[in-house]
Amino acid sequence: MEQRAKFIIIGLAVFTLVCLFLFIQAFSAKQDLARERDELRTENTTLNAKVDKLAVSLRSYETRITSLSQDLEDASRQKVELEKKYEEAARAQEELTRRLKEQASRAESPSQTYVQEPVLQTNDAYWADILKAKGELELQLAGLRDDFRSLQITNEQAQREKSGLELDLNNLKRENADLKRQIDYNQKLADNIAQELVREKNDKTQIQNNYKTVKNENASLSRELQSLNSRKVGLEKKVQDLQVNRSELERRLSEMERMVAQGITQMGGLKQRIDNVKDGVAPVAAAEAKEAVELPAIVVRPQAKTESRQGGAAAGPASRVIAVNKENNFVIINAGQDAGLKIGDTFRVYRGDRAIAGVEVIQVRHDIAACDIKRETEPIQIDDEVK
Repeated sequence: MEQRAKFIIIGLAVFTLVCLFLFIQAFSAKQDLARERDELRTENTTLNAKVDKLAVSLRSYETRITSLSQDLEDASRQKVELEKKYEEAARAQEELTRRLKEQASRAESPSQTYVQEPVLQTNDAYWADILKAKGELELQLAGLRDDFRSLQITNEQAQREKSGLELDLNNLKRENADLKRQIDYNQKLADNIAQELVREKNDKTQIQNNYKTVKNENASLSRELQSLNSRKVGLEKKVQDLQVNRSELERRLSEMERMVAQGITQMGGLKQRIDNVKDGVAPVAAAEAKEAVELPAIVVRPQAKTESRQGGAAAGPASRVIAVNKENNFVIINAGQDAGLKIGDTFRVYRGDRAIAGVEVIQVRHDIAACDIKRETEPIQIDDEVK
């Protein structure tokens, strides 16, 4: 029992240590997850700030691209208008050139010289106006060409800027997409960490509940162990008492055995003397006969308690107490196996018509028996009747 209690205590201590180790490990894992969650939140905040900054830059670039596109459209419209003006000036120049060629061909013709001189003289102012308009148109044409070239250069620069801005815009879009993916990943990771924290919290609660259960079981087992120790002490005390009672019983049985042997010897001597008196044998012969018929000593051992038999085999009308041992609480009666007595039979002891005691047979011989005194209202004496 004591070894079992030691095993129980050791098992409870090991289980408590395991629960404490699991609790510490879960707590450290929870702290690591909380730290990772805080770091991810900080990184997520930084990424959100970067995304906002990139969104502002993207909007500014989009505004700039829109303005450049508007400028490009205006330049394209101006280019178209200048091309129209250039075509009109070119047509006017061609018309003037054709007319000059016609005038030159008419001036070279001799037959018409006389006729055309007054015409030429009358149209000098006209041709002067035409040449002046031609010069102005050529100057306008040259200016238009310069403007057209400058517009082409500006257009090319705008195209290059537009291409660069489109590249920057594409890069910003890719960076924005990457940041969004990273934010989504961080969000999923944060959700997973939150789930892990919830799971860890549930595990912690379960471990605490298990710890409380184990603590309660430990307390109950400690109480049970204390009660077992108390029972052990009580049993040890009972064993000691039983050993003392056993020693006392063995002493009483030895004394009873001695008294029974003496009683048997006395009974044998008495019977022999009676027989000798009846047969007329001398006392010396009777003494020799006494030594010849002496019975062996009765060996009395502790008997298991058997069920009492009230009204067992009758001790007979002549059964009487022939010896009393008050010190060891038993008596000897002059009835035995020949009268049908068995161990465990119970009888009453009478003095006259009054029952004064109750006895139980604990050892039997042929013509005598030893009886334990169970109860008595008056002290038993020799020659009291047993029924």
